[in-house]
Amino acid sequence: MKLKSAFINFILFVFLFCFFPFFFCKKIGSDTEPESIPSTTKKRPNVLWIVIDSLRGDIIGHYGVTPNLDLFQNNAINFQYHLVNAAWTRPSTLVFFTGKYASANPVNFWDYPTTKSEVEAFYRTEKHPLPKLLKDNSFVTYMVGNNPFLTDKFGLGVDVGFDQLYDFSNYNEDTKKITKKTIEVLDEIVSEEKPFFLFLNYNDPHKPYTPPEGFTGRIQTKEILDEKKRNYLGEVAFVDEELGKVFEELKNKNLWDNTLILITADHGEVMNAAHAISPFTGTNTYYGHGQDLFLENIHVPLLIKLPGTTTKQSISSMTRSIDLFPTVLDYCEFSIPKSIQGKSLKPLIENLETTKRTYYGETRFTQGYGEGSEFLLQRSYRFHEVGKFWQGSVGSEFYLYSDAKKDPNQENSLRIPNISALKDMKLNPTLEKKILRFWKHIRSMEPKLPLYHLSVQPESKDTEIQIRVTQGTIRLETLPEDLDLEEKGKLVRIHTKRTKPFEISFEVYPDVSFPEFNVWFSKKQIPKSDIFTGYFGVSMASCQSNCDLLYESGSQRPIIHPNAKVYFWKEGGQKKSYSSKQELGTDALEILKKQGYVQ
Repeated sequence: MKLKSAFINFILFVFLFCFFPFFFCKKIGSDTEPESIPSTTKKRPNVLWIVIDSLRGDIIGHYGVTPNLDLFQNNAINFQYHLVNAAWTRPSTLVFFTGKYASANPVNFWDYPTTKSEVEAFYRTEKHPLPKLLKDNSFVTYMVGNNPFLTDKFGLGVDVGFDQLYDFSNYNEDTKKITKKTIEVLDEIVSEEKPFFLFLNYNDPHKPYTPPEGFTGRIQTKEILDEKKRNYLGEVAFVDEELGKVFEELKNKNLWDNTLILITADHGEVMNAAHAISPFTGTNTYYGHGQDLFLENIHVPLLIKLPGTTTKQSISSMTRSIDLFPTVLDYCEFSIPKSIQGKSLKPLIENLETTKRTYYGETRFTQGYGEGSEFLLQRSYRFHEVGKFWQGSVGSEFYLYSDAKKDPNQENSLRIPNISALKDMKLNPTLEKKILRFWKHIRSMEPKLPLYHLSVQPESKDTEIQIRVTQGTIRLETLPEDLDLEEKGKLVRIHTKRTKPFEISFEVYPDVSFPEFNVWFSKKQIPKSDIFTGYFGVSMASCQSNCDLLYESGSQRPIIHPNAKVYFWKEGGQKKSYSSKQELGTDALEILKKQGYVQ
């Protein structure tokens, strides 16, 4: 017995010694969570990400107002053709921190309020925004700046996981306060053994343009400037001077060399009178932004100083703001999750890029796709919900094609009323094919709308179907050819003499209201008790309110019972909930007024 007991104990010891660590060690390098252990023994680089709000891509080095940025550019990598994938601050910032297009996260990009359901959905689905990811992997993380969309306190944004967040959006004359707090944070950082991630966000030169006295006198240009642009450039000069103080402090504290420093903007600024009234929203956007995806709205600076080097390099290839998240991960030696939609810039920097990057962007009422200098912009209702900016009516969705090589200011775009009209426009066949290809890329890049399916087994030669929505419009996807069809946007009437079973599929565009439908056989309406729905074939009469889940079938086609007269199911997930009645609080309104978002 003793020998047997000793043998059992030995086997138990071997099992615990060999296998116990595997049960308790955290998995690294997976698709959902980047590695948490350095691949080398050296300290990871620090990351300083600087955003200068509203800084256009044609400012640095051209007006004499950026001496510190000019000097930085001479010792860094200058990406000459860098485009943001969203055209105002909140969606653009979320692109920075998720590495995904604006429509890939639940927070809307058409209105200022973030509803409770959007915030909850963001926390549920976005497990690793960049600040949280770095924080969870031994970085100390700070945000210093003016960006009210990085907190959920005011109903304007979401918390992306900083250790410390110092937001100055509720203060007047915030620029100097931001610099002062940044220097205080650097004092804290020096004593930290961990690497740091610091997101520094200056609101200037965002409107209203109110530079301190003397800064407009630094402008050097032969260009005739109006008062607004002169004041805008004065604010650029002001921010540049403040950045000089931050740079000096980094060097004095010996933090400069081992820090990846990234300088960019969240969007540009419209200064071309030809774009004063946005063709997409009808809004006055002169000396503003967020209402279109023209180049002056999306072309911004990108300067990167890599840790341990001050090599000057200039890259003319297109890059996108969606690429910054994976670039930071790459240089910090983390694996890049497959869910990230951007591509690291490291291969481009190291001259190993094999394919050209293409552009896809979204903002209010606008979607766009681009290759090189050519763009197709679409007026779109695709992501809108009923609220301040949209009351539920779907109008025409035209397209604007432009080539910035031939039309640098995009003032003479080719207008296309709709894609079906292309064949009648007598365009060059090569151009026609290109526009059609760009259009297909827009469709492929956007998230798919839920698809509704209706299966009918007629009992007579007289079948009538009515489908109705309260807002948006119905778009039929598939149906038999021998149906009599009447489409009126919110209402579709179908009549047929078919006696064989048939199916129709449709979507609600945008997905803002649930479709109601009725079916009649020989003028006799089919009761809800005879209509079966969803994956499990439950009777529609079994639910009276909040029945979304009842209709879901996921990606699987339900097994339709042979005796079911009418079967209805939804493919593609639940509709995003959005409250059109949410009002901004006083604090939120004051913040937006100070920043020039609302007048």
